[in-house]
Amino acid sequence: MLSNLQYLRAFAAINVVYLHVLIGGNSYNKPSKMSFILGEWGANGVDIFFVISGFVMIYSQINNPKTILKFYKSRLLRIVPIYWLITFTIILLFLFFPDIFRSFNTDVKKSISSFFFISQLMTKEFPVINVGWTLEWEMLFYLIFGISLYFQKLEKIVLFIFFSMIVILLISRNLFFLEFFMGVIIGYIYSKIKINHFIALIILFIGIISLSLSIDQSSYLINYDRFIIWGLPSALIVFGAVNTKPFYNKIFFYLGNASYSIYLVQVLTIPGFYKAINLFEINLNNELISVICLFFSVIFGCFFHTLVEKKLK
Repeated sequence: MLSNLQYLRAFAAINVVYLHVLIGGNSYNKPSKMSFILGEWGANGVDIFFVISGFVMIYSQINNPKTILKFYKSRLLRIVPIYWLITFTIILLFLFFPDIFRSFNTDVKKSISSFFFISQLMTKEFPVINVGWTLEWEMLFYLIFGISLYFQKLEKIVLFIFFSMIVILLISRNLFFLEFFMGVIIGYIYSKIKINHFIALIILFIGIISLSLSIDQSSYLINYDRFIIWGLPSALIVFGAVNTKPFYNKIFFYLGNASYSIYLVQVLTIPGFYKAINLFEINLNNELISVICLFFSVIFGCFFHTLVEKKLK
């Protein structure tokens, strides 16, 4: 079951990276035709991550209960070290080599708020690591989840998370925050009910088809909120994946483990790659360049995971 989630993590991270590769190609005058076909479809990797996160938190708490303090410690050790390291690296690069940045800018307020995962709250801007906006919502979910552990009983934990998220939803008007709760519900159902493998496969298939419908950029679906076109299908996919029989693939499993590093280091690898392509005047098919950039980013993320993330943890 959890191996299936690892494959989803790998897909989600690579999907987001490819989206940003295509955006980078457009920015550096190397536009790929895939950017016109996919649009921003790759952003759905974030929604898959959110649902998985909700599931994993409640699943872990059911099977390995933690106190509030131990929960926060485990999350901080998982998220903070490489996030701070990459944030610090970008700030240093900006201070000493500002000319290598095309549009990036930061100041003391933005830098400090980025380290504490509150940049959107304090500055109304993305953090130093632009993809870190998702981590700020993730940390908010962890804050709520940690407080919910005070109630100890599973049903009360779920209810507290639900009402807390409704409050956040009313304040922020961001429906996608409910994706965490969908993951929590999936985890709760998983702990209570055994779903038939065949039924789970059908649900998984429906989720995949539903997510694929929004690829068509001319479809009316793209006008709906991401919670509708990506969040709900992501929930179906996660529900189906955790209830189907697990299979094991060493490479995909590793990519799932490395997904956090892959997700973060893209902010360095993608612009660095395209700057090198332009600097050395390498003329290749733009689609091929985008694929090479994707592989470069993923491989670099894997090395970073093995050589840095695992050692820091």
